[in-house]
Amino acid sequence: MAEGLTQKQQKEQAEAAAAKRKKTVYTVVGVVCAVAAAGLLIWNGITSSQGRRHLNDVAATVGGESYTVADLQYYYTGARNNFYQQFYQYLSSFGFDPNVSDGAQWYNEAENQTYADYFRESALNSLKQVAALCSAAKSEGYTLSEEGQKSIDEELTSLDVVCAQYGTTRSAFLSQNYGSGVTEQVYIRNLTNGILASEYAQAHADAISYDDDALKAYYDEHPDALDSYDFRSFFISGAAANPTDAEGNPLTDEDGNTVTATEEEKAAAMAEAKEKAEQAVAEIQSASDRDAAFVEAAPKYVAENAKGAYANETYSLSTGVVGETLNSSSSAIAAWLMDGARKTGDVASVEVAGSGYFVVLFKDRYLVTDPTVDVRHILFRADTTGSTETNDAGYAVPTQEAMDAAKAEAEAILADWEAGEKTADRFAELANEHSDDTGSNTNGGLYTYVYKGQMVPNFNDWCFDPSRQTGDVGLVENAGPNYYGYHIIYFDNSNDPYWEHVAYDAKQSTEQSEWQTSITESVEAVAAEGMNYVGPANTAVPSTPAPSSTPSEPVESPAA
Repeated sequence: MAEGLTQKQQKEQAEAAAAKRKKTVYTVVGVVCAVAAAGLLIWNGITSSQGRRHLNDVAATVGGESYTVADLQYYYTGARNNFYQQFYQYLSSFGFDPNVSDGAQWYNEAENQTYADYFRESALNSLKQVAALCSAAKSEGYTLSEEGQKSIDEELTSLDVVCAQYGTTRSAFLSQNYGSGVTEQVYIRNLTNGILASEYAQAHADAISYDDDALKAYYDEHPDALDSYDFRSFFISGAAANPTDAEGNPLTDEDGNTVTATEEEKAAAMAEAKEKAEQAVAEIQSASDRDAAFVEAAPKYVAENAKGAYANETYSLSTGVVGETLNSSSSAIAAWLMDGARKTGDVASVEVAGSGYFVVLFKDRYLVTDPTVDVRHILFRADTTGSTETNDAGYAVPTQEAMDAAKAEAEAILADWEAGEKTADRFAELANEHSDDTGSNTNGGLYTYVYKGQMVPNFNDWCFDPSRQTGDVGLVENAGPNYYGYHIIYFDNSNDPYWEHVAYDAKQSTEQSEWQTSITESVEAVAAEGMNYVGPANTAVPSTPAPSSTPSEPVESPAA
C-alpha cells in the first residue's frame, strides 16, 4: 500500500509508528540507554573554544536540581541518535540531513525552530522524565537491580571493544560521539540514572494486569481496531509524470533543477486516476461474481510494472488484517472497511490525497479468537545474484543450485542444533549468528503473538499445526513471493488471541502513560543560559530546508 503514499503521508506514518513504539516502557526513557556502542552518528558536538569554556555551566534546572551543559549534551546526543535510528528511511521527508549542522536546518520554519532547538527540547524532556522517575524510585526505596548493573557493565564492555577497534580511549570516543565535556563520569552517571528510571517504570508496568471481563469491555469499546478484515485492493496512481525531452531524459531549468509537473498537470493526473477507479468500480459492481470480476479487473487498471503481479489472484487479497494494523498502514481504506454499514461484496474507490485511488472490495469482518504463537526462526535466503527469472510479484527467482545451497546451509545449522543443547537460548544464539532476517536476527529470531495468516504459507502452516509442542524444531522451505530459501523454526509456545494482546497492550499503555504523567507533571524543568552551548558548534539559522527524496524500502521478514 506504500505506493499510494505521498512524502507527507510517509512522514505522518513514520511519526505514527514511532508513537506506537513508545508503548514499550523502555523506549519512553530509552533515549538515555545503551547508545554508545550501537551505531551512533559520528559527529563533533561542542567544538568551539567558547563552548568548551562553558561545559560546567548550568544548562537546566529540573526539580530544583542543576544540570550542566555536559549533562544536557549527553541527552541531546541521545535524542539526535534516537531520531536518526527511528526515521533513517524517512529523513528527507523530515528535511533532516545528518551531514549538515543541526542548527543550520529547519525542524519547524513557521515556529523558527531548527533541529538544534528541537533536540535541545527533546533532551530537556528526557532529562525531566528520568529525573522524576529516579526521584520517585528513591522515595519508594527502589534500587538498581543486578540485571540493571549487568547491563551497565555490558555497555561499558561494548564501549571498550569499540574503542579497541578504533584505537582510541573511552574519553576520546565519548568526546567524539557526545561532544566535549561528556566524560566517563558524566556518561556513566546519566546511563545509570536512565536504566534505573527504565527499570522502575517497567516494574510498574509489569504489576498491571487485567482479567477477561476487562479485556472484553475494551473490545466492546474498540471493535474496529480489534476485529480482522478480509478484502481485495489495487491502486491506481494519480501521480503526474515530470516532463522529459525527446529522448526521455528529465528536463532541467537554467539552475540545473529538475522541472516538475505543474499543478494543472497534477490535477489532471488525479482526475484521470479517479475516472479509471470509478470505471473499475462500475465494472466490478455489474458482475454477478464480484470477487472474480475484481481479480480480472485488477491487471487492467494498475501500473504497467504491476500487471504481472496482479495476474495472480492472491496478490490483491488481504486476509485477517487486524484493524489496528490496517489503521497504521492505510487509514483511508481502514475508514471505508470499518463503516458499520459495510457488507460483503461492497466495492468502492477510495482517494489517497495527492497520490491516486484505491479500488477496494469488502469480503468479511470478524473477531479472531484463535490463539497466537511465539516462535523463533533462522532464515537462509537463496542467492538470486545473476537470476534471470522473476515471479508474478516481480521478485527474482533463484536457481535450483542456489536453493540447494541454502538448504544445505540450513541443514548444517540444524545438525549443529541437534548435536548440542536443545534450548531456546541456544537457538537464539544461532539465529543471531546465522539468520538472514534483519527483522529478527538481533533478538534471537523471535516473533511473538503471531496470528494465523500473518506469515508466509509454509511458515504459517508449520506454526499452526495442531500437534505443535513447545521445543519442536522444523525445516521449512519458503518459495516466494518476495524471497526464497529455508527457515529453521523453533516453536516456543501458544499464546493469547491477538485481539487480547492488542487490547491488553493498549490498556496497559494508557494506564502506564497516565501514571508516568502523574509523576512528571509536577516536576519543573527550566532551561538556563548554558543551554545555548548544548549541541553542535554551528547553530546558524538555515536559509532553506533540506531537499526531499524517496525513502528506501523496509526490511523483509517472514510476514506475508
